[in-house]
Amino acid sequence: MHCLFLGIAKWIVTRLWIEERRLTSENLTTMQERANRMKLPSDIGRIPSKITMGEGFSGFTADQWKNFILIYATSITWDLLKNDDRKILSYFVRACNILTCRIISKSGLKEAHKCLLSMVKLVENSYGPGKITPNMHLCLHICECALDYGPLYAFWCYSFERMNGLLGSLQSSNRNIEPELLKIVQNYSYLDELLSYSNENQHLSECLPYIAHKEKVGSLAHDDFDLLEYFEFLSMSKNVKEKAGIGSEPFPGALLKPKKEANLPQDILKLLIEYYNSAYDNYFFISLSDIHNALPEAIGVLPKVTKFGRLRIGVEVIGSTFSARHIRSANVLSQFILDDNHTTDIYPGQVQFFFEHTIHLPEGSKTHCLAFVRWYQKTENRKYRFHCQIDNDDLNICNIELWENEFYELSRDCIIPIHNILGRFVAGKMTIGKKNPKSYLSVIPINRKIHI
Repeated sequence: MHCLFLGIAKWIVTRLWIEERRLTSENLTTMQERANRMKLPSDIGRIPSKITMGEGFSGFTADQWKNFILIYATSITWDLLKNDDRKILSYFVRACNILTCRIISKSGLKEAHKCLLSMVKLVENSYGPGKITPNMHLCLHICECALDYGPLYAFWCYSFERMNGLLGSLQSSNRNIEPELLKIVQNYSYLDELLSYSNENQHLSECLPYIAHKEKVGSLAHDDFDLLEYFEFLSMSKNVKEKAGIGSEPFPGALLKPKKEANLPQDILKLLIEYYNSAYDNYFFISLSDIHNALPEAIGVLPKVTKFGRLRIGVEVIGSTFSARHIRSANVLSQFILDDNHTTDIYPGQVQFFFEHTIHLPEGSKTHCLAFVRWYQKTENRKYRFHCQIDNDDLNICNIELWENEFYELSRDCIIPIHNILGRFVAGKMTIGKKNPKSYLSVIPINRKIHI
């Protein structure tokens, strides 16, 4: 954590780019304005408005450097940097995206090491050997440490700093802090002991919920889910050719409020029928209003659904436009098989709502958990989409993509099983061109903690 973010990230930005005048004070002001316009989900901490303070990036913590590198840096600095600096940033961002995952494959570690090695060589060639710090040398051994001791998540210092933050949030008199904190911990242990007797005492079981700990959400949430089940769920969204779900499979999470019983509009109902006919090869589905003209084996599809505003997968919460408070978390990525049935591509979209729908098959009823999503359009030119790509033969080193700000027309692809959601992204804005500048939607994927 400290090696990558307080060591290397801070060194690159402050000692290479700012001290070497690659980024001027005017550039820092531009970066701050761009960062302020970005809208992040509530479970991701924003960086403070300190980019322009002091010498630049005054007082950033390791966690804030992590957010800056993984989410902000590419989008707000790309057009301000020279080509070599863009490559340094791209290699470093890619390596950090892999190394901050909780589960990492050996191939992922090899890729991360390759990126870090390329970054260090570029720094040496562009700025001279004198700019190579001990942290840059140490980062070349990080992948070896991960092979020996597990992912960095298992032994980095964020958990200790988080505990310090939790202890600091407990109420005290600010005089005898240590004894007071120990008394609070002792009280909590006493409550845990009472929980073991709650089944034997009805009055106690009724009272305990009023003094129990509140459930944490977002970045404070506990990982109380089966990691293997979560891994299998992510594998379905990653390998849509072999493991594509239809929405009736179990998933490590739940649909959350706001909740509403409703009937689908006719245009969306038609898309749902198309979806079922595509998902089930052995059945034929039709609208209930047309069932009297259909074949005897046709299965009627009712318009009644239960709408939800949010979806929880593990500890990650995905929002929708149905819940205005969580619209910033409504941007998702999903993988589709293209028309040639051989290649796949990832599309960004905005979830309008989640819903449960039940169909009655000959073998019994099945409930499906689905999402209604509007998908963003591709750019008219492929090079605009991969504007932030380095090494033209390696699409993996393209940490953000550019898409049009408009949606495609409604189609069957607007309804997907929640198992096909590949992850979330932060929506930014990037302008290309000097004579005829045009703004595009920048798609910045959010790390989903598991590198498959």
